[in-house]
Amino acid sequence: MPVLTPQHTTDAKAVDPDSLGFLIVDMSRLMRGTFEREIEKVRVPVTASEARVLVHMARCGATRQNVLAENLGLAPMSVTGYLDNLERAGFVERAADPIDRRAKIVTLTDAAQELLKRIAVAGQQARAQATAGLTDEQVATFKSVAIAIRKNLETDRAAARTESAS
Repeated sequence: MPVLTPQHTTDAKAVDPDSLGFLIVDMSRLMRGTFEREIEKVRVPVTASEARVLVHMARCGATRQNVLAENLGLAPMSVTGYLDNLERAGFVERAADPIDRRAKIVTLTDAAQELLKRIAVAGQQARAQATAGLTDEQVATFKSVAIAIRKNLETDRAAARTESAS
């Protein structure tokens, strides 16, 4: 695997504000803020955080609550609160995991499907703002590189889990 070096500094100890890590964090923060503003515009009956939970569930299907929290990078108690609200609103259902009755499996309801269409409009608007001025080729290249980076990090994460489990 090639080693990346800072391209904007000559001092090896200086922090590069345009390093890959900073760029990813900045884009994530800015994209999240844009999505939150767009969610407010489409007037859905959930918060932006609850919308993210629903979208992630649509992406991954029925899943255990603890796995959902881990995949979202959120504290399990935060996800429990979101799921409590979403369950009260009729957008998710929780049931005991047949393999481990202590664990809960969360699934989307039919009512969530209609809501997800409205949330998708907010997502499309946020993506349009993020990619304004870029060509389709630039967006496709960025997406391809981002997918490769994600795969690298997921592979590294899985290897670390395997090492810590042994």
